[in-house]
Amino acid sequence: MIKVFQMAKSHDSFSYGMGDFDPVKNIDKYVHVADLNVNTLDEAFEVGNVGPEEKYTRYSRMHSVSVGDILEMDGIKYVVAIFGFDRLEVA
Repeated sequence: MIKVFQMAKSHDSFSYGMGDFDPVKNIDKYVHVADLNVNTLDEAFEVGNVGPEEKYTRYSRMHSVSVGDILEMDGIKYVVAIFGFDRLEVA
């Protein structure tokens, strides 16, 4: 299972990797919006964009999994990067 965190009100996270946006400094703006019944980050990205809906448990309104969103797997947080995923060091 992979948790999906997205920013509730701002889409500043979309600029991750192209500007000054730092997801760690903005971690308090992210909301746990869903759990995905998948085993890898790549699967989470795919299911978070094309489904199937049966693999979702939604907790809040969400958009498709995009750059700047945070995925948590095995207690470790990763941000969706322009290419792949970057591990986050969150205290």
